[in-house]
Amino acid sequence: MEKLIYAFWGGNEPAETLRERCMKDLRPQLTDLGVERLQLNVVDLDLTGAVQHMQRTTGAQRKPDGVISFWLSSAYRRAPAEALIAKSFERIAGYVVAESTILPNVEHPLKVGERTWGFAQVSFLKAPPRLGFDEWRRIWFERHTKVGIETQANFRYVQNVVVMPLTESAPDWRGIVEEGFPIEAMRDLRVFYDAVDDETKFKRNLDLMMESCARFLDPDGVDVIATSEYILHSNPEPKL
Repeated sequence: MEKLIYAFWGGNEPAETLRERCMKDLRPQLTDLGVERLQLNVVDLDLTGAVQHMQRTTGAQRKPDGVISFWLSSAYRRAPAEALIAKSFERIAGYVVAESTILPNVEHPLKVGERTWGFAQVSFLKAPPRLGFDEWRRIWFERHTKVGIETQANFRYVQNVVVMPLTESAPDWRGIVEEGFPIEAMRDLRVFYDAVDDETKFKRNLDLMMESCARFLDPDGVDVIATSEYILHSNPEPKL
């Protein structure tokens, strides 16, 4: 089995329109095509007052409006599903990824087809020219993973290493991260860094996280979107 992730851009369409299209049209059609573990993440939140790294643009480059992910027996058989997704949005970027579930969501039980508690942060990572891919991946997995869990209030943490792009002109992302956070963390860094009412802990966690990120990411090497997550399958994540 292979996991496929498609980032999508909806042009000027409202987020509600994109979400409804995915839930009412794409979900049953993709299911009929035999995809497994279907998941939707869509930027349909009010981002007024959101912390800076969650804003919708980086310079002149608009971030994705969401992602659709699912599993197939082989990416070789993706054509029907990819064509369906492509005609549903203005632009898509597809990838085969290797998933590593570091922190499964056991705190907030999921209901199929309903919005997951809190919000899901999706981060798209680029490897800087100063690091070879193997070294970049080693730093991310072996040094940064522990920091990412211990300094933040995330209740889900999934790392996806990009194996290969599937679509033309796909951004050169080498990793895609899925994290679950309390909704308050979208606007309050002290919640985000698990340090409410503790200024010393906040500064320590922030400094540790920034130092760790600098080891394997350049300042322009990450794009972040704050999304609503919808699990559209009944297969649970692994517990260990």
